[in-house]
Amino acid sequence: MDTYSMRAHYGEQFVVYACGKHSVAGNYRLTTERKGRKPEVDDSAYGFNDADNAACKASRVTTSTVGTTGGTSGGGGPASKSGGRAAPLATTTQSTTLEHVLSVPEQCEQVRTQLLDMTYESYGDDVAFDGHLVIEIWSDEPNDFEGLYFVIEKRAVVAGMTVDRWKEYDRAYEEWSKRYRAFVDGEVASGRSHWVDDSVRTPPPPPARAETQPPRPSTHARWIPGYWQYAEGSFHWLAGMWDVPEEDIVKDLTVHAPTAPPPPPVVVEQPQEARPMVTAVWAPGQWQWDGRAYVWIAGAWRIPPTQRHEWKPATWSVSTRGAIFVPGGWRINVRLK
Repeated sequence: MDTYSMRAHYGEQFVVYACGKHSVAGNYRLTTERKGRKPEVDDSAYGFNDADNAACKASRVTTSTVGTTGGTSGGGGPASKSGGRAAPLATTTQSTTLEHVLSVPEQCEQVRTQLLDMTYESYGDDVAFDGHLVIEIWSDEPNDFEGLYFVIEKRAVVAGMTVDRWKEYDRAYEEWSKRYRAFVDGEVASGRSHWVDDSVRTPPPPPARAETQPPRPSTHARWIPGYWQYAEGSFHWLAGMWDVPEEDIVKDLTVHAPTAPPPPPVVVEQPQEARPMVTAVWAPGQWQWDGRAYVWIAGAWRIPPTQRHEWKPATWSVSTRGAIFVPGGWRINVRLK
């Protein structure tokens, strides 16, 4: 996001927040560009409550189905038992385009997450702040931006301000700030409040990789794009996946094929990238039916939701009537005494 100053004398304030039905959390980088000056850069974290990003991450049942470019983990060329080729797969990329709106929507009164509050001051009757503000935002994990609005509020010192009036305002504000800081220090010392860490948690991630969506594994399956996971000092790509709802499994709405899938490839599939973190597990490749032929979907690294979750590979249930796809995904093994 970017915006320009209002060229007001004495001072301007810029407040940026996200609003909608849920909260978000992440990091921001504010770059202030002024003519004849070196750009000023300010990095900070925002959103200290748990972000509601469940829609961006697969939960109970998922299928490890993805294709990426550049020969990286998650690729896989189409093949079939009969030797034919599958239909071309659609290519998608992870991106968000922001559109400008003229008024603040009603849902902004529900949940607000403040990103930044920045004030620029200038002194002298003939001095005005003339700047260009560039705001970059990113997060440690994917955020749910559906129905979310980013709002930039600009406030300027009233017209007709004089040097004497501004100095008096500045003196009064400094006195109030001292009282407020003393109050906060007392709250922290009493244990009723505590300081939060607003340092940037990760650097900005690399550009998202292009992915090829494999065939949809069930009627209401939802595609979750891949994203960069920051762990152990570097970024690791977690490939996109299909999220299969429980209802599709119960109502037999997963993919049906006329024949059983071919045997797995003779060459044992090996991860082409390093394990992203200690807890990551390798989800092996699988066959998927695209409506005309079987397509081999390469494996990918997956991060378990908790330490109790185990990955169960996808399978096919074969009978005389054909084959029914049984999605793989995370399972919790319950051991009864």
